[in-house]
Amino acid sequence: MARRKDGPILAEILAALDGIEKATSDKTLHDYEQDWLLKHGVQRGIEIISEAARHLPDELLVTEPEIPWKQMRGIGNVPRHEYHRIADPIVWAVVTRQPAGTAQGDRTHRH
Repeated sequence: MARRKDGPILAEILAALDGIEKATSDKTLHDYEQDWLLKHGVQRGIEIISEAARHLPDELLVTEPEIPWKQMRGIGNVPRHEYHRIADPIVWAVVTRQPAGTAQGDRTHRH
């Protein structure tokens, strides 16, 4: 199979990040926990980001060492293979960049 071009892969990652950001804007952890469509949309976005990151060559990844590429590549395994173990507060902390279990994790997410 031919290797995919980097530009479209990066565009997919950015589109998924943007979609998650828009979907979670002005939402709380409670909103996330109660909204099936929001929850599954965010989880699907995480899967897309993870899978797309797997298609980027290592030579490109080393040019942006501050991005946690290994974690990005691996995080998609949880909704794909261990969906029954997904912890909403952890997902919320990841997508809102707030530590799980803190008061901030329970606040409305604003950008």
